[in-house]
Amino acid sequence: MSDSKITLFFMAFAAIVSATMWIDYFRRIDVFEREKIWPLITALIIGCCTPSICLFFYSLLHKAGIGENGKFLNDFLYAIFGVGLNEEFSKIIGVVVVITIFRKKIDEPIDYLIYAGVVAIGFAMIENFKYFSLYGIKVITPRTFYSSLEHIINTTLIVYGFYRYKLFKKGKPVVNVLVASFVAIASHGLFDFFLMDTSYGYLTAFFSIMIYLIGINFWVQMLNNANNFSSFFDYDKIHYTYKIFLRLLFWYSLTIVITFVNNIIVSDLRTSVSKFFFALFSDGFLFWVVMLRVSRFKIYKQKYFNLKIQFPFYITKNKDEDLKIPFLNIRIKVRGENYMEHIPTKYIDKSIIVCPVNSTTSFLNIPVNATITNKYLLFDDVVVYSVVFNHIGIGENNLFLLKPKTRGRTEIDGIYPVEGLYKVNNEVVDLSKVDIKSLKLLEWVYLKV
Repeated sequence: MSDSKITLFFMAFAAIVSATMWIDYFRRIDVFEREKIWPLITALIIGCCTPSICLFFYSLLHKAGIGENGKFLNDFLYAIFGVGLNEEFSKIIGVVVVITIFRKKIDEPIDYLIYAGVVAIGFAMIENFKYFSLYGIKVITPRTFYSSLEHIINTTLIVYGFYRYKLFKKGKPVVNVLVASFVAIASHGLFDFFLMDTSYGYLTAFFSIMIYLIGINFWVQMLNNANNFSSFFDYDKIHYTYKIFLRLLFWYSLTIVITFVNNIIVSDLRTSVSKFFFALFSDGFLFWVVMLRVSRFKIYKQKYFNLKIQFPFYITKNKDEDLKIPFLNIRIKVRGENYMEHIPTKYIDKSIIVCPVNSTTSFLNIPVNATITNKYLLFDDVVVYSVVFNHIGIGENNLFLLKPKTRGRTEIDGIYPVEGLYKVNNEVVDLSKVDIKSLKLLEWVYLKV
């Protein structure tokens, strides 16, 4: 096989992988009433056609003498209106076509966002193929995690604005559309502008990453709200966090392997190994945060979370961190529910047995039958579950909460989740304002079904 055919094969394979990863992701978060694969493939193909619309408008701009010229203001405005507006408008045309075709198959809020995302994936797939031909397969990982996801985020945001009032009865229809479109176009344009503008050195790349991270958090919040309002909502069907993270890790690893193999073919082993470790250390940590964030949701039936401008991580003081910065003792938690925080969700409205970890100094003394009745967020996004004990004399005038243990020994015998048992006075009516540190830990318990 000639070098040109090998290169073409790798470019096509890389473009397909970059698209398949996010389609696979959408199918895995669509847990209540999953879309069939063929409508999604159709949406992908339609999305692949949308760059032609975009190129038509680019040709008109260039004929009019509108383009980049190296001047700050000109390039700034061109990035937003010439690039951001043009590309988002082109993708939205594809979304309108797809939603019109499959309007009878759309039966829950997240379907709108998934079809919008898949159209954006189609656009990004064609764009990625072009970049692979220009810069080689070495850009597959950043194109898959940066550029493709940026396209998905912004297109989804516009569609979310269109349907926010219809689905959630939030805001005003016209205002929702205008604000969402403005934010998406500005986000797209600024992301590209800071990537193209090198006058401020590494600072411009830093600004692009900030826009990217805030956009990811926005996107996950939109997906979260959509699933919370599904008419097919069922706690039993939810399997978020751990499985999705591992799946994303697989796709990330595959992009790294593709790059490594391609580098061996076009260069040598030593250079390939050097580039492998450079990619791992330059982007690996950031992509780890991204994979964790997009796999974590706050699953509460019919609960709407306002979209907030936030990074996908924050400093925590609640002993639930995902990592700790050495020497500085700064504890960082990625937003959303981690695996241990999510486990009791599947026990809501079900009978369980609450067992003391240490029966010699126990509040309960013995295993007690109980029911997890609800799920709450305390101050600082601490996840807790209310529990009612089916035992005379326990909790008659108090509310008991279970807080999942996320550090140290988190399970008994590898299967029974460990929880902190807390007592709250019944006079407390707004748990969202309660700081977990203000509550007394009665004891550690573990749950059996």
